[in-house]
Amino acid sequence: MTAQPTGVNASPRPAGAPILSVQHIVKVFRNGSEVKAIDDVSFDVNYDEFICIIGPSGCGKSTLLRIVAGLEKADSGQVIFRGAPIAKPSPKITMVFQTFGLLPWKSAMENVELPLEVAGIAKAEAKQRAERYLRMVGLGGFENAYPHDLSGGMRQRVGVARALALGPEVLLLDEPFSALDELTAKSLRVLLLKIWGDPALPTNNFVMVTHNVEEAVMMADRIIVLSPRPGHVVGELRVPLPRPRFEHLRDPLFFQTVDKLMGMLSSTTEEQM
Repeated sequence: MTAQPTGVNASPRPAGAPILSVQHIVKVFRNGSEVKAIDDVSFDVNYDEFICIIGPSGCGKSTLLRIVAGLEKADSGQVIFRGAPIAKPSPKITMVFQTFGLLPWKSAMENVELPLEVAGIAKAEAKQRAERYLRMVGLGGFENAYPHDLSGGMRQRVGVARALALGPEVLLLDEPFSALDELTAKSLRVLLLKIWGDPALPTNNFVMVTHNVEEAVMMADRIIVLSPRPGHVVGELRVPLPRPRFEHLRDPLFFQTVDKLMGMLSSTTEEQM
């Protein structure tokens, strides 16, 4: 799949350069003792690419995503977005969190409007955008509902709408389906792939953290495999299945790819034993 950035917010792309480059990231947590979470992680994200990052629990996947988002600082290394280092959060790179991250005292509409207003967008335009993206994720008619009135899947749809409303070029997803039942997760996977493949939208570059091997093979163009803590890149796998991927879940090639990825993960765990 190659979705050209033809939306109104799409920016021209530098010839031959990745949109995002993670370069030699190291992260150490200090709380009485030092624990290295991430050790010299590097990879690129090319234009119109869906990347999955997978690895054992505790290998630093979520921390790495927060560093890419500008929400956390690395001890060394840098993340380059469109040729410039990321020093702070940017509306061009937004994130969908595993635990929804909605404000319980605000309605679905208000939760989506909030980052738009923080970004200085006029209230009338913020409301219009919020309505548009809530409809896009299937929540038309639920604008005034509060998080406690919504199912887990609906709350995550609000989180997706909120992240997309800023018109980012890169969408980061931190295990977005792990708290959902499988049927709800499947419908959201389909929704995200439709958004990723929509040439009318500027958001055509996705980086998703997951612990689910089959999910990674379903979603990604390329999968980055991390070792147990401290996480470092031990390999990557380009998914050979054609799209739309959901039509090939019973294809022997799907199971072969899952097995290959499982083998890569198992070998990294055995090396640590």
